[in-house]
Amino acid sequence: MSWNRFGSLCVLAALATISTGCSGGDPLDYETAMSLVKERQTDPVKLTISASPPAHGGAAVTDAYVRLMDAHVINCTTTEVMGKICQPGPAGEEITPVGSAELSLNAGHWVPSTITSISRSTGSSATAEVRMRFELSPLYRDFEESFDAIQVWAGKSPIENKKEGKMAHAVFQRYEDGWHLESLT
Repeated sequence: MSWNRFGSLCVLAALATISTGCSGGDPLDYETAMSLVKERQTDPVKLTISASPPAHGGAAVTDAYVRLMDAHVINCTTTEVMGKICQPGPAGEEITPVGSAELSLNAGHWVPSTITSISRSTGSSATAEVRMRFELSPLYRDFEESFDAIQVWAGKSPIENKKEGKMAHAVFQRYEDGWHLESLT
């Protein structure tokens, strides 16, 4: 083998080693990806109900409001001008008024349950598909049937549709100090 050919091979080997070292590092593994996704707090899923129980909403809706009142989750009073109006009760500290017409509560939030796939785009970035499950808040869990009945009556999608889970897309970037979660959508 001639020196030029041997020298060229050495230079190519050295360049390959350097480029591998620069973009190398540990690939994103399942445990690291799941840990980073779990650290990210997702926004709460808000649920709104009417602050004014309907006079003719049907037995299911009437029973739902009565259950919430009996449990002191909401307190309702009758006024001459606006009829029956409800406010958060002593057991409904998670409920907040939204104007005078609605009450809002945090029904829960999305949490990761498993990562279904991880793909490396380049040496320093990766993406993953994450199966998310809906975790109910304590108040919503305790009065789920009542809140769902009111949601259906109001023509809104009940939270039960969210319980089926959803898929999210995670984007990771590797820096000098390790992998970081850039986005979860």
